[in-house]
Amino acid sequence: MTVDAMSRDQPNVMSVKEIFDHHRYRIPLYQRAYSWTAAEIHTLLADVRDARLDAATRRARRGSRDYYIGSLVVDAMHSDEGTLLEVVDGQQRLTTLFIILSLTGPGTGNEDPQFTGGLTFEGRDAAAEDLRRLARDGAGSINRLTTPGIRLAAELVEQAVSRGAHLDPTNADLVDSVAFSSEDATYLREHVKILQTALPSGTDLNHYFEVMNTRGEQLEKHEILKANMIRALPHTMEQAAFSAIWDACSVLERHVQTQFSPTQKPEGATSERTMLFGSGWNTFQPESADELFDHVQAMLAGDDTSTSNEPLPTPHGSEQRILLADVLTASDSQEDSRAGGDPDPESGSYGSIIDFPNLLLHVLRIQRRETFTWEDPRDGAELRVRLEDKYLLSEFDRSMLASRHLDDASRRAEVREFAYLLLKTRYLLDTYVIRTQLTAGGDDEENWVLHRALRYPAPPAKTAQLSARATFRTGQSTGSDENTNRDQVHRQVLMLQAMFQVSDTRRASKYFLFQILEWLHQQEAPSAVDGESFVKKLETMARSRLRALDFTAVMNDGTHVPNFLFNVLDYELWRLAEVADGSELTHVLPHPNLVAGLTEASPTFRFRYRTSVEHYYPVQPSSEQGHRRLDPSDGNHFGNLCLMSRSENARRNNLMPIAKAREFQPARQSLKFQLMSALALEAHDWAEEQIHAHGSAMLRVMQNAADTPVAVC
Repeated sequence: MTVDAMSRDQPNVMSVKEIFDHHRYRIPLYQRAYSWTAAEIHTLLADVRDARLDAATRRARRGSRDYYIGSLVVDAMHSDEGTLLEVVDGQQRLTTLFIILSLTGPGTGNEDPQFTGGLTFEGRDAAAEDLRRLARDGAGSINRLTTPGIRLAAELVEQAVSRGAHLDPTNADLVDSVAFSSEDATYLREHVKILQTALPSGTDLNHYFEVMNTRGEQLEKHEILKANMIRALPHTMEQAAFSAIWDACSVLERHVQTQFSPTQKPEGATSERTMLFGSGWNTFQPESADELFDHVQAMLAGDDTSTSNEPLPTPHGSEQRILLADVLTASDSQEDSRAGGDPDPESGSYGSIIDFPNLLLHVLRIQRRETFTWEDPRDGAELRVRLEDKYLLSEFDRSMLASRHLDDASRRAEVREFAYLLLKTRYLLDTYVIRTQLTAGGDDEENWVLHRALRYPAPPAKTAQLSARATFRTGQSTGSDENTNRDQVHRQVLMLQAMFQVSDTRRASKYFLFQILEWLHQQEAPSAVDGESFVKKLETMARSRLRALDFTAVMNDGTHVPNFLFNVLDYELWRLAEVADGSELTHVLPHPNLVAGLTEASPTFRFRYRTSVEHYYPVQPSSEQGHRRLDPSDGNHFGNLCLMSRSENARRNNLMPIAKAREFQPARQSLKFQLMSALALEAHDWAEEQIHAHGSAMLRVMQNAADTPVAVC
């Protein structure tokens, strides 16, 4: 479609291929520079791949194959050289799409001058040249890119493309790294659609931006879902109870107990917090949805006795109508009035590993009694709840709200049961799943904690606050064997969960978290989960995933090696040094000094977001300094690979091994990296001999873990 054919009154739905086929775009200087991070880029790549796989299923049902990813607003600038479309809105996504097309076209690079000059920047010559170079030379130009944001995006896309070349195109492959295959690239060009709108001629851009920046806040999907679920409940008090439960569970940065008042109203009555979480505020009391709704409705009745339990009045012969605005406004004011005046010292102190929309999908999957195994992650996947918040509304419609198999009474029961499971899941999440403690010093993103909430001082003290302590520790430092064992169990649970989290960093598709929550729901006493059984469950999960990965087949694939393989190895090294007292390490490590060093490092080790696979001996060492290149089979060997943070990799990826060992702070690096550095410094060299010796030792560690019998949990 040419620009002349584009309507300035009606938006045009265009494929990504059509967007760039006949149009030239310029990003004006007033727009911010390209700034998408790994999170946005990976999300776009994963969304396109998921959409292609989903479309393949829909095609069997004769559904649409197209996937819509947003809008693009342009302002046409006419000159003797033709028409140039100035990008008014959507420039970050457009730039990312251009980078993806540059790296996934046929051959290396793109000889089409129309595409090569298809996107440029005004007043940013380096960025414009980087895009031209990428479009012309493809992946071979990445090392010559000078704009940090564009280079990062190109590296991430190229890594995903490389991983995609190794995957079955019909399989979602629930791996810990994003992959993008040639089939995904074809789907992107042909079936991913963008709504392109050309502004009317003479539009005042200052006024346009003023209007766009002051428009009302758009509703989130989970807010729409809340209103839809409330419609299934016929009584006003029942709706208010559901809203109170929902709102309490949506605040993820605090223990859920903080959302219920500890104040006795009237004097001598049982407080909200005690009614739901016991006199110590640390046990989950309701045993059914009916019991929970009775409790919450009693609380609300104590706050406002004017609320009745009669059905809402509706016009004769019509369906009940509930205004979404009323639902959201009422819940906000109700939450403020009920939680006000009861400050707790831990308020706002945690960072969750999941967000609320994705948590809702976990609860739905638990309600449907679904399972997940790494041995066969795609078995029946088309019938299961997808743990991706972009499918939030459609999954609830399919499973509950729009299901043809449920009448009104059944739908009401399902919604009430969901509310019960939501609150119970929040209690389990808060008590048994790691978070980051944002008020503590140090690196907030990796300051992992595992805290349960409790009343302090305990009853019968009349004045108390909600406090927190380590979930599996006694809280007493008596030095007894029992307390030492509890401390060890607590640390193991925390380390295992942190290992999973740094491998699966996205808030969506957190299948390890679903496995944890599913197991916690199966325990008879949700307030007293056995720590040793939990450790067995988590280790079984890790080793099952390790076996399913077929690690011996992928461990020597260079930067294509999954991050999980490095992280589970670090856990096993930590466990051997810390839990097994280092006695087993002598069987896998070749030198006593390495055993001693690892035993010394293990107490302070913690999992961090190390997401970049690094060659310890660089792939392209400086020939000017006389360094030789390794054969690819040696350079890509697991013994020469380690995980580092992306920023460290970008700054020092070409350092030689001895320089790396001296440059990086060992305490902040992975245990595998620390072993490699110690071995290099001891041998005063890092070559084929050290690489293969270290790789063989690490293979033995993983093989021993994979061969460990599966524990019955």
